[in-house]
Amino acid sequence: MTDHRETASPDDVAALRLRAQALQEQVAAQGMELDALRRHDGLLQAVIDGTTDAVFVKDIRGRYVMLNSTVAQIMGRPKDQIIGQHDSELFPEPTVSQLVADDQSVMSSGQPQTCEAVIPVAGRQRTFLSTKTAFRDQQGEVVGLIGISRDITERKQAEQALRESEERLDQIVESAMDAIVTIDAQRTVRLFNAAAESVFRVTADQAIGQSFDRFASPALRELLDRCMHAFKQPHTDKRYTWAPQGLTAVRADGDEFPVEATISQAEAIGQVLYTLILRDVNDRQKAEEELSRLQLQNVYLQEQVGREGGGGEIVGGSPGIQAVLHNVQQVAGTDSTVLITGETGTGKELVASAIHNSSKRSHRLLVKVNCPALPGGLIESELFGHEKGAFTGALSRKIGRFEMADTGTIFLDEIGDLPLELQAKLLRVLQTGEFERIGGSKTFRVDVRVIAATNRDLEQAIAEKLFRPDLYYRLNVFPVRIPPLRERTKDIPLLVRHFAMMFGAKMGKRIETIPQKTMDSLAGYSWPGNIRELQNVLERAVILSRGTELELGEWPPRATCLEHDTSVATLAEFERRHIVKALESSGWRVSGERGAAKLLGLKPTTLEARMKKHGIYRTA
Repeated sequence: MTDHRETASPDDVAALRLRAQALQEQVAAQGMELDALRRHDGLLQAVIDGTTDAVFVKDIRGRYVMLNSTVAQIMGRPKDQIIGQHDSELFPEPTVSQLVADDQSVMSSGQPQTCEAVIPVAGRQRTFLSTKTAFRDQQGEVVGLIGISRDITERKQAEQALRESEERLDQIVESAMDAIVTIDAQRTVRLFNAAAESVFRVTADQAIGQSFDRFASPALRELLDRCMHAFKQPHTDKRYTWAPQGLTAVRADGDEFPVEATISQAEAIGQVLYTLILRDVNDRQKAEEELSRLQLQNVYLQEQVGREGGGGEIVGGSPGIQAVLHNVQQVAGTDSTVLITGETGTGKELVASAIHNSSKRSHRLLVKVNCPALPGGLIESELFGHEKGAFTGALSRKIGRFEMADTGTIFLDEIGDLPLELQAKLLRVLQTGEFERIGGSKTFRVDVRVIAATNRDLEQAIAEKLFRPDLYYRLNVFPVRIPPLRERTKDIPLLVRHFAMMFGAKMGKRIETIPQKTMDSLAGYSWPGNIRELQNVLERAVILSRGTELELGEWPPRATCLEHDTSVATLAEFERRHIVKALESSGWRVSGERGAAKLLGLKPTTLEARMKKHGIYRTA
C-alpha cells in the first residue's frame, strides 16, 4: 500500500511559524488595547463621578449608556437600573415629552444646545439647565449625545424673588405721589417715574438719557452740587439731604414752581447714583385746602343737622304755593341766580333747599349763610376766607363759605342786610366766580350757584342808597315770591295737621283729633309771623295736649293782656291798616315826595320802625 501524504518543506514550516508568531503578537496587542480601553473607561467614569453636575451619555434611541453618580442620585436609583433605560421609563409626563423633544432637537441638528427642564426629585420639582452635544462615529453619523446638567433651582428662585422685588419696587416708585428722579454722576437721568412725568409735563422716554439740569432752577442746581460734593467726602456718613422749602424746579414747558426736595446717594451696578424726590408744594397746598374744606363742610353739616328740626317739606295746595312750586321746577334745572322774596317766616330757606335738591348740584353741598347773623367785622372772612396773620386773631388759614360751596350751591339769606362794602365783592363773585382771601394775593375761582333771599324791599333800599342796583339786577335773574300765610289760608288746615303729626311723632304722642273750633281759631288768625309762628304755636299745643285731641291752651296770648284795654289793640290794628293803605297808594315807596312817609307825615325812619313793629312787608 502506497503512502501518498506530502511532506511539508522546511520553508513552509518556517512560514507557518512566522504566521503563528504574528497572530500571537496581534492577540497580545489587542489585549493591551483592551486593557487600555478598560483603564480609560474607568478613568472617565471616575472623572465624571467626581463632578457635582449630572453627566450622562445616550445612544441614538435615547437610552442611557453611561452616567455618573449625580444622575443616579437625582433619579434615586442605582446606575445599573438606569443604564439601557429610556426617559419614558424613568420620568412622568410632561417631563418625558420635554426631555425627548430636547434630545431629538440636538441629534437632528447635530448642534450643541442648552435646554432647561423641570424634573421631579424626591417629590419636589427641581429646575435643571442642561448642555447637550451630539457625538458622531467614524463615518460622521450622529450616534448619540452627551449631556451635562446642573441644578439651578435655587438660582431660579433667587431670580424670581429678585424680579418680584424689582416689580414691587417699580410699583412703589410708579405709584408714588412725589416725583422720583434718579441721575448718575454726570446728572444724566436714569429713572423717571409717573409722578415725575405729571409734575414736569414730559414723558419718561423724553427725559431718560437727558441732563437733569433742564428741570432744575439755579437754586436746585446749587443744592445738588453741594450734596454731590458732600457725599464724596471721606469719613462722612451722610447720604441724604432734605430741603423743605425755598426751592423751585422747572417744568418742560418752562413753568417754574415751588418744590420740597430730598436728595440721596446710593451705589448700584458699579456706579454712584443720586435720587431726587420732589414734591410740588402747590399740589400739596391744594390737597391741604381741599381737606380743610371737607372738614369745614363736615362741621357745617353737623351744625345744620343740629339746627334743623325737620319739617323740610313744602306743604300746601293753594294757588299761591302752587305757583311757588311751579317756579321751583322751572328754575331748578338751570344754574341761574334766584332771588326769593317774602315776609319773615314764610319759608324762604325751605324753597332754597327745594331748588338745590331738584338741581344737578343736589349731590353737592348747600351752604347756608344768614347774613345778619354774621359778626360785622368778620363777614368778609366768613364769605371769602383769610390767610394766616391777615389780621389780629387770624392764627391759621380759613376757608370761606364760597370755597366750601364750590361746585354746589350757596344760600345767602337776608341779603338785604349785607354791608355796602361787601356788596361789591359779592357782585364780582357773581360775575366772574373770582375772589381773594383776606390777606392773600392769590385769586380763587369757584363754580357756585347763588340763591339769595330777603324780606326787605330792595328797590326801596336802592332808593335809599343802602343796596347796590347792579347787585340787585344780578341777583334778580329769576325772582320767586312766597306769599304770606294770610294770603294762603286754604293751606292752614294742611299745615296744622302736618305740624301736629310731626311734633307728635317727635314727642311720642298721637294727635288724632283737631276740634273744628281750634281749626277755625287757627284759620282766622292773621299770622304776622307766618309759618314759623304757626309752627311754634303747634309745637306748644302738642306739648300741652294730654290725650289724642289737640289743645291750644290759652291762645292767642293777646287775649289775656287786652282784657283791660281793648282800645290799644283796636288802635294798633287801625294804625297797621292805615300804614298798609298808605304804602299801597304810594306803590310801596317809603321815602320821597310820593312816598308813604310823606303821606303820613312821618320821617322815613319812623315809618320803617312802625312797619317793622306791625310786621308789614311788601308781598307783591
